[in-house]
Amino acid sequence: MARELHRLSTRGIESTIKKGTEGYGAHNDGGGLVLVIDRFGARWLFKFTSPVTGKRREMGLGPFAMNTLAEARVKASNNRDILAKGLDPLVERDRVAADAIRDSVTFEQCANDTRDILRKKWTFEGAIEQWDRVVKELSALRTMLVKDIRGADIAKALAVFDDRPTTKKYALSVIRRTIETAIASELREDNPAMTSRVGRLTSLEYKGGNNPSMPYSDVPAFVASLRAKDSRAARAFELLILTGTRKEEVVGMLRDELDLGKFIWTIPAERTKQRREHVVPLTRRAVEILRQQLEMVDCMVREINAHSKRPVEPPAYVWADLRSPRLSHNAFQHLLPAGVSVHGFRSSLREYLGDETSVSWNTAEEVLGHKVGDATAKAYRRAPGLAKRGEALKYWADFIDGSSNETANKIHEASAVQGIEEHAA
Repeated sequence: MARELHRLSTRGIESTIKKGTEGYGAHNDGGGLVLVIDRFGARWLFKFTSPVTGKRREMGLGPFAMNTLAEARVKASNNRDILAKGLDPLVERDRVAADAIRDSVTFEQCANDTRDILRKKWTFEGAIEQWDRVVKELSALRTMLVKDIRGADIAKALAVFDDRPTTKKYALSVIRRTIETAIASELREDNPAMTSRVGRLTSLEYKGGNNPSMPYSDVPAFVASLRAKDSRAARAFELLILTGTRKEEVVGMLRDELDLGKFIWTIPAERTKQRREHVVPLTRRAVEILRQQLEMVDCMVREINAHSKRPVEPPAYVWADLRSPRLSHNAFQHLLPAGVSVHGFRSSLREYLGDETSVSWNTAEEVLGHKVGDATAKAYRRAPGLAKRGEALKYWADFIDGSSNETANKIHEASAVQGIEEHAA
């Protein structure tokens, strides 16, 4: 029996390898252990019939240079023991490898992998920083193996956000999406971070509904207070309110997106939530704000270049200054009254258009960059409706101004319509 199992010798193998092409072939040591020698070198195989599928299979045991004859025989013997138990050695090897991975991947590692996957879809430029900051604060989970996390662990980790309910819900979404990645990677089978489950262990203060908004009747007074502050953030905030756009779209605004002569701001698809280009018609006041901001920055650049041997170029971001390339995503927080969100001003605009104007439902939705209609309707709705949206935003701007200066409005309206028509053409 020993001769049937141990047919090869180390000296014989080395001699066969030295023969070059003459030694090419499969050299059987018995018991399923085979040494294959070819132009790629010498390597060990274990050949067997799977007791699970009944099919012939081959299992690599590594190159001869890294596995002596004695070591290869030990591996082959171990595999024969596995076969004797009615198991498939390849399946068992994969299971052991998977267990080793599950026993090594921490929550933080999986969260970083999840972030790298999701970042391709994110339009909010501060999203990566926000994600990493929350993961860092989840200190109770960071070093835990993702396979071991349970609902009680999640509730304990979320306790640090008890005084920040909005951040707490976002942190839970970070955990939930991270564990979804773990499930897809076969690191675990269930997700204990579902809101319905975690909500039984800790208060999420989830009330549903939309972002808290300001009644549109209060918006004119609030905008007047912004104008009194005369700061970059205040001007950017007013522009956001006038255009009904999102915070990320405003703070990330680039110079080359603007055509102020035509009263147009074109937000590229990669910077919009809907992932499609959104053309925003600008009102007279919006253009005034933008020209003021650009002139202030350009004036600073000219001043520097007049006294410096190293000239600088105007920054690409509209809301840049010489100290920072762009506005922070938290720049508006100190300007907000209690109980109101930045995003909520979009609701204020929408409610005003619905309650106080004859603007159609479709146009009002398109002002906010929302998709209107089903696939068929969108196929026929190819025109951007700029003129109607421009008129709707003009109503909003006039309401905020409390303006009755019809002459100024008509001059603006004529200029804006001309620019919009030229853009559409």
